[in-house]
Amino acid sequence: MIHARHLRPGNAFVASALRRRGRAVWPLRRRGADLGYAVEVVRGRPAAAAAGARWRAAEAVFVPGVLGAGLRRWRPAIAASLAMFDRLRGGGSLLPEFERRLAADDDLVYAGSTVGGDDEREIERVFVDARPGGATAARDLWAMLAWLATDRSDRSLRVRFSNGTAGLEQWLAATDLTAGWVDRFAARAFPECAAVLSCRPLRRLLQDLLGRPYRLSERIVYNNAPGGGAVFHHDAEPSQLGVVFSQLEGHTGWLALGKRRLADLLVRRAHAASRSAAMRALDAGDDQQLWRVLNRDAGFTAELAARGALFVLHAGDCLLLPSHGPDDVAWHSVIGLGGAPSLAHSYGIFARRPDYPAAADPWQQEGP
Repeated sequence: MIHARHLRPGNAFVASALRRRGRAVWPLRRRGADLGYAVEVVRGRPAAAAAGARWRAAEAVFVPGVLGAGLRRWRPAIAASLAMFDRLRGGGSLLPEFERRLAADDDLVYAGSTVGGDDEREIERVFVDARPGGATAARDLWAMLAWLATDRSDRSLRVRFSNGTAGLEQWLAATDLTAGWVDRFAARAFPECAAVLSCRPLRRLLQDLLGRPYRLSERIVYNNAPGGGAVFHHDAEPSQLGVVFSQLEGHTGWLALGKRRLADLLVRRAHAASRSAAMRALDAGDDQQLWRVLNRDAGFTAELAARGALFVLHAGDCLLLPSHGPDDVAWHSVIGLGGAPSLAHSYGIFARRPDYPAAADPWQQEGP
């Protein structure tokens, strides 16, 4: 199914004519690259069989409007988060923001903060320990505020929640108990998490796709600015089954398709002699010509769109990105749309073990 068609750069007159006819047309601009326009076509949800087939094939599953009316309940929290990001973008600090947001929380105890880091995008990191009833249950939980890109023309921000030493990837070895406390940290700092966690149609769909108990962890709150966004990448991590991206306010444009199909398209474009060669080039990440094709070539964007890989997310939409392994994973890039920064949450999907605390997830408390 093609959800959005592509209109090449230089067609502003056609874009305006389509808008006058009631069509939604979005400029695809990211950090100076003009990738044309996205013209919305279909916003229907996939049937269960189609969603399952796409998930198994490591293709993105678009679920428009799934958050439904439940999103309205969290409008004040969403507005508060957008205002917070505006203050942070203007030079504010994450620590006082979190002090206000967690002022009534007796379980999470401030354990320090840092400014800057090895990654030039990192702005600030706030650490807490989980100490319910005064007893330490988990240490070194953190929230990291960072720019999305090294190019400061992109004013997109994100806050990532995890634990341990990031460079050592200690979160990969964390117990489900520790992960549960990280997840509670995120949910208490950003109450609108509940709009995703308590969405029964979304949670049922995930349960059907996964066929096993799962948790939504390693949460990231995105504030994508117009004309910004992430270049092509994947989220294949050990033990991670995929990603749930939920648009809570504003719009984002997406290019997303499975790695094998992406490699085949690169062969078709004569950038590689074979699928295996193209996949190796994608993994290496050091081919500048390939990088430009993926991220700055409007013709390649048009070919992706023709294969159903272009999506426009509205508030209430979700995009599911499966990750079955390094070669069977949905590659994707993101473009900030509209006139103001948007708000979205991205959660990694992991198998849930018995020590994951029920209190960390409303779905687990209620049962599927």
